[in-house]
Amino acid sequence: MIPALLTLLALVDAAFCGFRDAAGRNPRIEKRAYFLRAIRRGALTGLAAVAALAALTFAVLWLAPDPAGLWVDLLSAGTRMVLVYGAYATLVCAALLVYALPHHDVRVLASVMILGPFTMMRPWVLAAGALFAAQRAARAETAALALASALAIGLIERVLGRGRRGRPPGSLQGS
Repeated sequence: MIPALLTLLALVDAAFCGFRDAAGRNPRIEKRAYFLRAIRRGALTGLAAVAALAALTFAVLWLAPDPAGLWVDLLSAGTRMVLVYGAYATLVCAALLVYALPHHDVRVLASVMILGPFTMMRPWVLAAGALFAAQRAARAETAALALASALAIGLIERVLGRGRRGRPPGSLQGS
């Protein structure tokens, strides 16, 4: 359950990274298809990161002298990460509920006062979750995997931005 929750949180975060990377870059009025491609691109990048982290985790488990004990420690660390990342995701989703309101001004205010600061907090929340998990880990491998996972997920936004370099704003070629 914990690995599935962490995967879900990472994929949703990556999809939002794709949206943020594309936001404000396309002059067209109808942007639905453009944003859907950007979200898909973010989610696929997140899927690649999660797959790499899963492969790394399985390799560490395979090489561990006590894989069962390491797995228990990983689940414990994952639970702590889910607490931090789940709380942050809940706040972001609650802020997104404001978009259901019919008032444009309220939605703009929500973007500026809630989603903007939450986006700026993202790297700190990733670090906090990883440090909370790593600090209380019983094994060094668990701490290293927690920190590696936060770093990998934290770099998704940068990876998406690099993929666009050299292309004009509004272009999502190759996605």
